[in-house]
Amino acid sequence: MCKGGISLSERLKRVFQDGSAGVTKLVAYLMAGDPDQETSLRRLKGLADMGVNVLEVGIPFSDPMADGPVIQSAGERALGAGVRVETVLDIIRRFRREKDIPLLIMSYLNPLLHYGWEAFVEDAAAAGVDGLILPDLPWGQGRSLREKASERVGSRLAFIPILAQTSEKEDVLLLQAEAERFEQDGSFVYILAKNGITGGESEIHESVRKFVSGIRDYLLMPRCVGFGIQTEEQRRRLAGIAEGIIIGSALVERFAAIDKAGLEPDRVLAAEQEVYSWLDKLKA
Repeated sequence: MCKGGISLSERLKRVFQDGSAGVTKLVAYLMAGDPDQETSLRRLKGLADMGVNVLEVGIPFSDPMADGPVIQSAGERALGAGVRVETVLDIIRRFRREKDIPLLIMSYLNPLLHYGWEAFVEDAAAAGVDGLILPDLPWGQGRSLREKASERVGSRLAFIPILAQTSEKEDVLLLQAEAERFEQDGSFVYILAKNGITGGESEIHESVRKFVSGIRDYLLMPRCVGFGIQTEEQRRRLAGIAEGIIIGSALVERFAAIDKAGLEPDRVLAAEQEVYSWLDKLKA
C-alpha cells in the first residue's frame, strides 16, 4: 500500500475516472538520470507540481530501437552518468517520499531481464511504480512475463499495451481478451500517432482520428496518444476521441536545451518553469 491507504493500481484508475482535470489527460516522459540524478528528480517533482496526470520514466538502454535522436541522446547522457536500473528505482523511491501521482517505467526488456524479472517487478512495485511500458515486447509474446509478475505482485503493476496504426485486428482482440485484467489495474492503451521512432511532430490526419476512435469499438479502456505530440492543435484534434496525450521528445528536448546553455543555477530553475508553463498549455 502507498501513503493514504491507496493501492498502487488505484492511482491510474483515479486519473481516468476523475474528469475534473479536463477531457484530455497529460502523460509526460523523462529519461531517468538525464543529465544527472538530482536534476531528473527535481524535474519529476516539478512536473508533478505543475499538474501532469501521469509520469513516464525511461530506463536508459544502449540500443533503443523505438527512440528517435532526442531520447537516444538522453539515454546516452544517463548511461554516461552511471544510471542503471538500480539507480532508476532509487530515484523513484525518493520521488515517492513526496509525490503520489501515477508513475510508469518505460524500458526495453534487456535491462530488466539482466536485473532479474521477478526481482525487478517486486522492487519496482515496492518503490512505487504503477506500471510498465515495454516497447520491444509484443503483447502476445509477453504473457509468461506478465503471469510471473502477477504471481509476485498481483495487480500492483499495470502493463500498458501499445497499438500502432499497422496493428492487426488480432492484436486488438488479444487485448480484448484481457479486459478484466485491464479494469483491475487501471491500464490505458498507448496508441502511436505515427509509425516509426519517437520525436518530430505528427500530423493528426483524419486517418489517425479514425483509428483512435475505432479502438473504442473493441476496447473499453482509456486511450492515450503519443509519438510526435507537442502542440495545442494536436491536442484539440484528439480531444473527445482520446482520453490522454503523451509528451516525450518535445519535453526532453526542451530540458536538454537548458542543460546545454550553461546557465547559472537560478536561471536554470526559471527556465524549467518556462517549460512547465509550455506544458501546462497542452492540458485541456
